[in-house]
Amino acid sequence: MVTPAPAASRAGVAVAVAAGLAAGLAGCGPELGDAHPWIDAADLDGVLRPELALDREPIPAATDRLRVVTFNAHYGEDVAALAAALTDSPDLAGADVVLMQELEDQPDEGSSRASRLADLLAMNYVYAPARPSGAGTHGLAILSPHPMARVQVMELPHADIGFHSRRRIALAADVEIAGVAVRVVDVHLDTRLGVADRLRQLRPAVIDLDDRVVVGGDLNTLPWAWLEGVVPDLPAQAALDEDAARAVDELMTALDFATPTAALGATDNDPILDARLDSLYPRGLGVRDAAVARDVDASDHFPVRVDLAPP
Repeated sequence: MVTPAPAASRAGVAVAVAAGLAAGLAGCGPELGDAHPWIDAADLDGVLRPELALDREPIPAATDRLRVVTFNAHYGEDVAALAAALTDSPDLAGADVVLMQELEDQPDEGSSRASRLADLLAMNYVYAPARPSGAGTHGLAILSPHPMARVQVMELPHADIGFHSRRRIALAADVEIAGVAVRVVDVHLDTRLGVADRLRQLRPAVIDLDDRVVVGGDLNTLPWAWLEGVVPDLPAQAALDEDAARAVDELMTALDFATPTAALGATDNDPILDARLDSLYPRGLGVRDAAVARDVDASDHFPVRVDLAPP
């Protein structure tokens, strides 16, 4: 049995891994802004204030395993199709935690897409806007049939990548499973980042987490380097014998996370691109199985799930 390293040691390892990659790819991408702290949901206001329902009494999920799903919904306009995907696919049904990216809240729809999805799935939820979108907002959501608490949002280091430079966030919550808290963190990184900048953008959200935690989301780990964040260059492995997905796996491994989705292949719903963009990383929980739900056609990403031993 491997004893997890103390948090301070993990942070040092994360710095070393990111620094090594940065040295190999210096000058390949834009400068990133500063890291930001986690902020409690109650301390956010205005258009970026999270919307949540944390302690309703939905249908209990299975207790013999902990199923975590991550799914980029590609704006999530067809909420009914998303709900059907999450209930009808054998790889996704009965999820204990669903991490969603690219959901929106548009005022002319009457309620947020996250809230309507949670109602259809009989789940608790939190929706955190990352940025304005039209008359509404665009952001991340965490859904679960279990109660949730300690909701926090982190603004990730901003990347000035020219057109479509956007505010990126991580969303975290405790999911209470049979009286035990499991920390879950949902992230959505920029698309046009080199390997080193991708690690720098992710690192603040993953270095100071609980021992029992699952990190997942759309990491946008395209296998390319980028010139000034705009033009794709040679594949990243041509410069460093690494691609972005593998580099993120190595960073998370250094922080004592397991990488059960690393060998599952592409998660983009595009036969030409064929890239692993989405991943899940558990720590402090035994891994049983993992899969990509390629039977789901409700988005330009396939959902990814991992089954874990219950806490």
